[in-house]
Amino acid sequence: MAISRRIFIKSGTLTAIAAGVATGANRFALGQRHTQGTSLGYQIPITSQQEETSLFTRATFDPYVGSIFQTPNLRGRMVSLTLLSVTPYQVSAQTKLSTAITRETDSFSLKFAAASALPELTSIHKISHPALGTFDLFLEPHSGDSKERIYEAVFNHI
Repeated sequence: MAISRRIFIKSGTLTAIAAGVATGANRFALGQRHTQGTSLGYQIPITSQQEETSLFTRATFDPYVGSIFQTPNLRGRMVSLTLLSVTPYQVSAQTKLSTAITRETDSFSLKFAAASALPELTSIHKISHPALGTFDLFLEPHSGDSKERIYEAVFNHI
């Protein structure tokens, strides 16, 4: 059975395109290129590295469980937030489907009890604490069975 030149070139071209997409798929999917000197090859933008929250770890908040943090409400009055807990997340990045290099992560969540409801117009609140200073924090209402106003912030340093 003879294969025409046209079919041969067409199938060869499609095979080459498919191979190129398959080998470079991580760049398309992740939008980043591998560079030397970083853990998994992904550069962290300098503006992100300069923010206070990028330096916060679980150990930063552990001594302040039970202490009061504050954030303004819609009228500018300060709402007290009591830090209830610092919960670590054990992230298992190694799966049967992946053979990629994994690294340790420091992922944790903070739960706060609020004296009054926080503004629903925003989820990013300017938090102040006597020892930690002022920083922005993404807080979401925590769905629980209690009638307390519980808010949660998640830190995912990967």
